[in-house]
Amino acid sequence: MKKTASRKNSIIHQGYRISILEGIFAQVYGNLAQIGSSFITKLMVIMGATPMHYSLLSALGQASAIWQPLGVALTHKLKQRKMACIWITAAGRILTLFLGLALLFPLREHGIWFILILLAISAGLQSMGANIWIAWISDLIPLSIRGRFFSRRNQILISVGLVLSYILSFHVDLFEPAKGGLKQLYIGFLHAEGFFSPQNQAWFLAGIFVFATLIGLGGLFVLGRQPERPMRNVAPQRLRSRYSEPFHDKNFRLLLGFGIWWMLAIGVGSPFWGPYMLKKLSMSLFEMQMYGTIHMVASLLSFQFWGKFIDRFGNKSAMKICVALGGLNPMFWLFTSAGNYNILWFEGLLSGFMWAGTGIITTNFILSIAAKGKEQVYSGLYAALTGSAMMISTLASGVFYPGKMDIGLRILEPEQVVFGIGGIMRWLAIIPLFFVVEKRGIPLRKALAASLLFVIGRVSGYWPIRFKRM
Repeated sequence: MKKTASRKNSIIHQGYRISILEGIFAQVYGNLAQIGSSFITKLMVIMGATPMHYSLLSALGQASAIWQPLGVALTHKLKQRKMACIWITAAGRILTLFLGLALLFPLREHGIWFILILLAISAGLQSMGANIWIAWISDLIPLSIRGRFFSRRNQILISVGLVLSYILSFHVDLFEPAKGGLKQLYIGFLHAEGFFSPQNQAWFLAGIFVFATLIGLGGLFVLGRQPERPMRNVAPQRLRSRYSEPFHDKNFRLLLGFGIWWMLAIGVGSPFWGPYMLKKLSMSLFEMQMYGTIHMVASLLSFQFWGKFIDRFGNKSAMKICVALGGLNPMFWLFTSAGNYNILWFEGLLSGFMWAGTGIITTNFILSIAAKGKEQVYSGLYAALTGSAMMISTLASGVFYPGKMDIGLRILEPEQVVFGIGGIMRWLAIIPLFFVVEKRGIPLRKALAASLLFVIGRVSGYWPIRFKRM
């Protein structure tokens, strides 16, 4: 019995270590060459993308979730998931190697469509791989420590990805016509005045995408070393029955209702954060990366808190906090203008804290309510439907792109109007969340009371209550 327990702990520990190492490669790849990367946004800006193009780019990231249920179909009769996950993810990642070819199109608009199509297929294939991975990891990591596992993993991954992104964004900004003293000194030190000219900037970005792809593929070799538990021997089930089974679960339907509304709200304005910073606030890519750094540092410092909070009090209580903060964050953007965006540094701290929790909850919540052995299909369907919801609102942000709005003393830019609407919609997501049931969860008021008592106990050195989770 002891040998079995020891072997089980050894597998978990090995899987934990390899998952973090592989995740570092994946994080670097994602920061540089996946939808949402500031480097992709910069390339689109150089190529003259319109608000509709940005809406499509953001929507494609969510549309890729529709591919997730295909991961269930692919592994329906397989005994192991590892190789399927690796090969499908590799097929998706290798496509970003060719993003730079968009610069060869005579018409820039054709090049933009080439980028969008390439990223759509790439994101879809990687989404299938992610669905297989989440089933693989849910079998490997016990539910009781899963919140801390994801928080610790994300903490390390983001730290490494952030450093490299910062270095590369500094070099991308060296191609801008206006260069500060430090940048000019650095260029002189390299003797590269001819290389760092504006006409070479797009090709430098193309090189970054090649580098990112090679890093991403290298990470899959590491992933191949991760252990996999043998899949459970269950009675054969038709694929159609597997897909329909979660919808017979009332609690899944309730969580899905919340998830759809939340993602609809998140999608409102999502294509315009980066372009608004670069075009309307006149921020450099380095300043944009500084904002990202503040956001990420706040996330890094809060991951441990969220992991422990979720494992102790549940996902629902944690999500209520994130909903409250999530609606507040867009409101800060209503008070920004060109040359006047210092408030965003504080907003970056707050949103970093909020998104750290949301990221863990999004992965962990559906796994916590899924029937045992059904995590993959629950997760795949949830991601597909909620991702579709965000895709719809993302596209709608571009289709119904508003004009400026005069609200008395202030004139809001079109993007700011959309941000404000999105913030209100986020707050309203608390209504469907109330109806979701989490068996092992603790009500928020009790969770906050226990947390306050814990803080008082740490400060005073006296801990009068031992709080037990249901």
